[in-house]
Amino acid sequence: MKGEIMKQPLRITIGGIAWMLASSIVIAPTPGAAAPRYAGTITGFFDSPVLSGDFLQAGTRLRVSQDNRITTVGSGIGTSSITWGDNSGATLAPSTMTFTGNSFSDVASGQVFPLGTLTYFNGTNSPPSLIFGVTMHLSAGDGIMPFTGPVAIVSTQNGSSDRVADADLLHFSNFEVPSTLGAFEGMAVTAVIFGRIAGESQLEITSIGLAEGQADHGCVDDAPLVDSTPPCASACGDFCAAITLALAGPLCGNEQLPAVLNRRLDQARHLLWQVSGTDSERKAKKRVTLVMKQLRRSVAIARRAAKKGRISAACAEAVGRAVGNAQSQTEPWLLAPPAQQG
Repeated sequence: MKGEIMKQPLRITIGGIAWMLASSIVIAPTPGAAAPRYAGTITGFFDSPVLSGDFLQAGTRLRVSQDNRITTVGSGIGTSSITWGDNSGATLAPSTMTFTGNSFSDVASGQVFPLGTLTYFNGTNSPPSLIFGVTMHLSAGDGIMPFTGPVAIVSTQNGSSDRVADADLLHFSNFEVPSTLGAFEGMAVTAVIFGRIAGESQLEITSIGLAEGQADHGCVDDAPLVDSTPPCASACGDFCAAITLALAGPLCGNEQLPAVLNRRLDQARHLLWQVSGTDSERKAKKRVTLVMKQLRRSVAIARRAAKKGRISAACAEAVGRAVGNAQSQTEPWLLAPPAQQG
């Protein structure tokens, strides 16, 4: 079922910018109320494997039904690392999915922070050995309600012509933004899972983003999964990958940002989510231009907040530096005529 690994330029979605912006956002507490702070370690496991479902044909991406309640080969159910597939006579190992949790401290209610990493290896999977989904459980410790949600596993027959089209996929339908993680053939891709502790101490997952240095191993798409369309087919391509790196990480560490600055960053984040998956260069450029406008306004807001003592001068400088780096990465793509685009 598996073809050779294709070596062609990666095209990834701009959604990663949104994840990095999200990691800097803290929701302000209600005036007069003591804001809870949390510390602990995220742990996780997978169970309830789905043994009947569909895989995608090569080229056509049509769904093919498969019932593997008797034939599935796998291990690790009930642990943080599961394996499935059949590598009999093959050079590649079976597919695996592993969650590694982070420790955290001094996290405010509503603050988005990295919960841990998910590593997905696209190994050898014959149709009778596939699984089609699992349930993911993440816990943050005593007193915090855990997260439970489905992970759909979408395997693709390889046409050996396009590594994005041939990627096998994990789809998370109940994140705030539906997210798809694609692993190229024979590759292990690592993504960061972002979340928060909100409401009545409920652990929530907000989104995922590629870990640093993973662009050659796979991709992430914010757009809802569509069988007929390969994942991560964004018109923004490598330019927005560079912006992602420019905005990587919490912009101000554990500092609580003013509500108006949070809203401005959140608006930019939602604009970026709207661009995810679009293959229209014109629409992508228009929306990225709006995103940059929102980010420049965020710099002005941060500077005013620093003058009033609401955030530190170092925080305002960090916001300005991140936006400036994003601007320098964006301008060549926005200004170049279509004929110059790769």
